[in-house]
Amino acid sequence: MSNFEPKLVCFSCKFGWGYLGDEAELGAQIKNWIPIVCSGKVDAAHVVDAFKSGADGVLILGCPEGDCHYQDGNFEARKRVYLLRKILNSYGIEPERVRIVLAIDPEGKQIPNYVREMSETLRRLGPLKQVRLPGRQMAAAKAKK
Repeated sequence: MSNFEPKLVCFSCKFGWGYLGDEAELGAQIKNWIPIVCSGKVDAAHVVDAFKSGADGVLILGCPEGDCHYQDGNFEARKRVYLLRKILNSYGIEPERVRIVLAIDPEGKQIPNYVREMSETLRRLGPLKQVRLPGRQMAAAKAKK
């Protein structure tokens, strides 16, 4: 397991993370980095798709609570992650494989640090066990409850 290099998918809000930095440079530093318009746009189906595509973990970087460009997207994202972690746990997937950070980093200097921290957590957990996850519609419906 010492040679295990986890695959991490990182979604980051364009309004709070890295908007003053060089997006191409950040993308080159961080594999599977996906800038998005709002953390609230990341739904359960996106996370399930990431796992089904071989990801060992998902990191979501959103704006601080009360400071969302779209009013409450970060609040919705936090609720969604909370519920999704419970659902994944019921399938035998460690909840620590999905993390949300609500803060602000206009230059994107902290993104590599959060990616590194999450990667260390995933190394400790080891590769994601192959489990049968629900389809997109079922995952999204369960996470909305």
